[in-house]
Amino acid sequence: MKICFLLPDLSPSGGAAVAAAHAGGLQRDHGVETELRTLDDGEARGRYDVAIATWWQTVPALWQLDAARRAVLLQSFEQRFYDRDAPFERLSAESTLAMAVDFIGVAAWMRDVLSELRDGARCWVVRPGIDKECFTAPRDVRREGPLRVLIEGQPSLPFKGVEDAVQAVRAMREPAHSTLVALDGAAADDVDVDRVLTGLDRDAMAALYRDSDVLIKLSRVEGLGLAPIEAFHTGLPCVVTPFTGHEEYARHRENALVVGFDDRAGTSAALDLLASDRDLLAQLSSGARATAASWPSSAESTRLLHEVLLELTAAAPARADDALLARTLALHADLGRGRIQQAASTERALTVAQDLVHELSLSREDCRDMLEDARAELDRIQGSVPYRLGRAAKQAGRALRRR
Repeated sequence: MKICFLLPDLSPSGGAAVAAAHAGGLQRDHGVETELRTLDDGEARGRYDVAIATWWQTVPALWQLDAARRAVLLQSFEQRFYDRDAPFERLSAESTLAMAVDFIGVAAWMRDVLSELRDGARCWVVRPGIDKECFTAPRDVRREGPLRVLIEGQPSLPFKGVEDAVQAVRAMREPAHSTLVALDGAAADDVDVDRVLTGLDRDAMAALYRDSDVLIKLSRVEGLGLAPIEAFHTGLPCVVTPFTGHEEYARHRENALVVGFDDRAGTSAALDLLASDRDLLAQLSSGARATAASWPSSAESTRLLHEVLLELTAAAPARADDALLARTLALHADLGRGRIQQAASTERALTVAQDLVHELSLSREDCRDMLEDARAELDRIQGSVPYRLGRAAKQAGRALRRR
């Protein structure tokens, strides 16, 4: 079997790491020939049994490859990453769900939602595995000292909720020390935390988890969110919002505290509770380890993916959802026409504004000319003999009255 994972680029990301781990495990443990390609790579050589897209922008490129089957490693519904300022990106991401591909989701909720969006879509669930040797290690729950809070997320992505987490820590009543771990350090320069760490490998992340007391992750959008489950393997509990995917592992007051969205006061109270009640912190730590014990290892996850790929290649090729694709493309066209009409309306408004500005400018010049004419006429009158004689007579009259 020959498999290709298609990445947008080689920049570090959670999605790329999952694909790379599966590629390595398939080749090492199952004798599968695997290849990691990016959109910038040249023409592929040879035929793939399965070509797997890992991001919505890589889905169209699947048809540039000679592949018997095409699939999407569904790590989130990526249209949710875009707001109203990026309608075409949002629709393009959503339209990939209608194409002739099979899906491999990282969480069960994705399979369930996809079944509602697209009747008959084939979607297998393969949870990303955890390197048990790296992340599983003994740790002791500290009984005193400031609560060491680890904030995970990229500050430049608003849906990660990093600013909310920072503000919640800063509003704590109990002593705390905050660390932000992110991929891009440049975006974290102005974040109000005690320490910023970037570019950590797995061993460094495992050490950071073990050196912390609690992980806080207040995302609004996630596919699964692997940081908490990695932390669980080191016995580190978490404070999380109910983002999609958290239900796969987070249990309130069992291994985590689940707080509401936009509830900074409640989040601060949860952190204060953990800072003051170290018995609860130890209880959550034990619960985190128990949850981690049932989570698949990297090898177990890749073994399941291998089984899925065998089943996928044995099945009939996937078919597109023509109705869903047609609706999405129609909406895309409507938005395009709307943008064109909006641009034309803006152009007309700009022309009217420019005409008004020109008219005002001409009016100002006319007023200036009239003012200059009035000043010249006043100077002429004040310089005339009758005006000067009359003014002298008035001054003499005022002098006589003062006597």
